[in-house]
Amino acid sequence: MLNALVVVAIIGLFAYYDALLTVSGLLAPGRGPAIAESLARRSVRHIFNLMRHYCGVRLVYENKSGTALPERFLLIGNHQSLMDIPVSIALFPGHSLRFVAKRELGVFIPFVSHILRFQGHALIRRRGDAAEAMRSIRRFARRCAQEGTCPVIFPEGTRSRDGAIGFFHTAGVRKILAETALPVVVAVYDGAWRVASLPGLIHGLKGARFRVRVLSVSAPVSAKREVLAAIITARESIRLCLASMATEERP
Repeated sequence: MLNALVVVAIIGLFAYYDALLTVSGLLAPGRGPAIAESLARRSVRHIFNLMRHYCGVRLVYENKSGTALPERFLLIGNHQSLMDIPVSIALFPGHSLRFVAKRELGVFIPFVSHILRFQGHALIRRRGDAAEAMRSIRRFARRCAQEGTCPVIFPEGTRSRDGAIGFFHTAGVRKILAETALPVVVAVYDGAWRVASLPGLIHGLKGARFRVRVLSVSAPVSAKREVLAAIITARESIRLCLASMATEERP
């Protein structure tokens, strides 16, 4: 029952911040991007504080790369849930992240849809015109370069239903790196697949632990062969780390 009430409260917070963003945009249109960034961070802090206090939710960040994160980078990770987006915002507080996400997220989700559209995240169709998707990602990469933000892409292109890693598509990563030379940060996301649906959120939120583990920070690459090799290496390192994390969770 408590989890359900927390979920209702989270939906209410989304509605509140959505209204706040709308009003702020009308009153101060010239400060729209800065206001959106501030509200996104504030809402994430508010929501995770709520979940931590009432449900014991924990956020865990680890940097196992041995290297400090650069100012700008391309973040690549596995994808388990829509929760991966707010978890990323919470655990990379010193960086402005912009996501490649499915177009459906750009509508009907209070505040989330508004933020994704307003901040210029890449909203693409998972099925349809591949050429148009690549054009959208190219514009997205250029916008990130102009604004000094960090692109984030989940190469699986869809969420894992059981936490296991899926096939990595390479086209989006190659397009971003072809447009802007960025270090590549590879990270593992774990825990969010258990709350990937509304029933899962209600029943699995108590005591949930959302983890992000940075595995590597590599120099910029742009040649096709180098990018493909980097993606293959990233997927394998994530796969091995997920298996290790599963062992760590055993009593």
